[in-house]
Amino acid sequence: MKIGIGYDIHRTQSGDHVWLGGVKVAAPFSLVGHSDADVLLHAITDAILGALAEYDIGHYFPPSDPANKNRPSKDFLLFAVEKMRAKKYTLGNLDCNIICEEPRIAPVREEIRLSLARLLEINTDSISVKGRTNEKVDAVGRGEAVVCQVALLLVPAKDR
Repeated sequence: MKIGIGYDIHRTQSGDHVWLGGVKVAAPFSLVGHSDADVLLHAITDAILGALAEYDIGHYFPPSDPANKNRPSKDFLLFAVEKMRAKKYTLGNLDCNIICEEPRIAPVREEIRLSLARLLEINTDSISVKGRTNEKVDAVGRGEAVVCQVALLLVPAKDR
C-alpha cells in the first residue's frame, strides 16, 4: 500500500464560479490559475503522484507551457491515474478537505463525490469530501484564496 497527501491553494479573482472536483460551482469569485484552477483536482493529482514517488503536477504540466493555458484539470488527474494503473495500483480511498468561506460545500458535496467517482473509476463510498472554513483567519478566511488538502491510499490492483 502507498499513502499520498496533496495540497493546493489558489487566489480568488473577479468571477462567478469555481471548479471543484470537476464540478462548476457558483461562487462570488473565480480562482486564479493557468489551467481551469480546479484546486481539488490539483491536490488529488499531486497526492497520487506523491504516493507513486513521481514528480509533482508542476513538473508534468508547468504553467509556463502555453498548452496548459485554460486546460481542464481533469487532464492532469487522468494522467496521474494512468501512471497509477501502469504501476499496478488502484485507489483504496480518498479523503478531501475543501477550505474556504465561500462557496458552501454541503450543497454540492454529492455532485463533487459523483464527479470524482466517475473520474477515478471508484465507488463514492470510498470518497470523502468535507467543506471547512478557516474561521475568517488569514487569506482563506478573508476570501482571498481557496485551499484543498487530500489524503489517499493506493492499494495493489487486482488483475483487470
